Amino acid sequence: MERDIEALLKQRIVSLEEGYEHKIAELSLLKELGETLKGASLSHWNQLFLRQLDIIKKATGIFSVSVMLIDDETQRLYIVSASMQGETPKRPPILLKKGEGIAGRVFESSRTLYIPDVTKDPNFSDRGTNQRGSLACVPIVSEGTCIGVINFRDNITSSFGPNDLRFFELIADQLSITASLVRTYQDLLDLEKKRINLGRYFSPGLAEHLVADDRMTGLGGQRKLVSVVFADITGFTSLVEINAVEDVVEVLNRFFETVVPVIFKHGGMLDKFLGDGVMAIFGIPDSDDLDPIKAIQCGVDIQKSMQDLKERLKADGLFPIDVGIGIASGVVLAGNIGTKNQMNYTVIGEPVNLAQRLESISKPGEIIIANITRDMIPQGLDPGVEFEPMGAIQVKGFSRDVSPLRILY
Repeated sequence: MERDIEALLKQRIVSLEEGYEHKIAELSLLKELGETLKGASLSHWNQLFLRQLDIIKKATGIFSVSVMLIDDETQRLYIVSASMQGETPKRPPILLKKGEGIAGRVFESSRTLYIPDVTKDPNFSDRGTNQRGSLACVPIVSEGTCIGVINFRDNITSSFGPNDLRFFELIADQLSITASLVRTYQDLLDLEKKRINLGRYFSPGLAEHLVADDRMTGLGGQRKLVSVVFADITGFTSLVEINAVEDVVEVLNRFFETVVPVIFKHGGMLDKFLGDGVMAIFGIPDSDDLDPIKAIQCGVDIQKSMQDLKERLKADGLFPIDVGIGIASGVVLAGNIGTKNQMNYTVIGEPVNLAQRLESISKPGEIIIANITRDMIPQGLDPGVEFEPMGAIQVKGFSRDVSPLRILY
């Protein structure tokens, strides 16, 4: 009897020791995975994942481990990193919808799925890979939301047991930290890209305010009521012919450095540089009853700033410049044109063409506006300038006569 009890105790002690050793091995692996994050560069996050997967594969001895994350835009799971034994043929990237295949089902349910034999499971998306053996697919959960899955695959059927699945879930918890850091890093990159893009058009304060405004960052357009300002250097072609190229570039840069702050000061959007001029829009992202007044006051301040600039250019031995300005108002189509990765925000419509034509007939130091711009000024508000009618005239590109006004400032 005593011998039986002693044998049972020894067996129990051996079992406990094995359990402790297994726990120590698990904790060591989890610690090693955590250590990879210290000093890691998130700009090379795919290499970070690959390093972690190599550690997992080495510790478990299974055939392959892969991580899939969800693309927020397409809502498809895609492989971000994979580690496996031997060389594998190149195949088209695997993209899974929510609920599609084993990984898609796990992403949808946020629950681990174990398939002892993938060849006998109708839900397994082979996609021409001719895979065999076992598959354990574990959700990667961050802050209560499934953001991806980690796949553990072996070429042997029924390869994993309950303890393996529990351990895989611990590994997934550890990798959720990496996945969350990667997603945060990517979000910050997107945010910075939007901030830089908006900084091309607006003052720093307004650009920061508009970062979260999807209207300014997606492709497509909206109809907007705006006032358009064109400011060009008059007689620029002749100036280029008689002055050194270096001087021309210097004068242009100083012209832009003078004009852009004036546009931003009045809340305008810098649409684009035009070689020897600028185009600004008032009414983006949202229209305001004061947009016509802001556009006019911007034009006046540009002309006043040109007087100071001319004196500075002369003092520095450079040639002076004069500017003509045209302003028109009306409905345009405003939005980003281009591709997802390379786009430019601009406006298209008759007011743009008219403002440009009015600028082309303006003399040095003049500001010419369309009569609709004057008519859009709210009654009772003083724009701070006087208007001189120019009578009905015909401008290039318009079949009808227009009746612009000259600003007296």
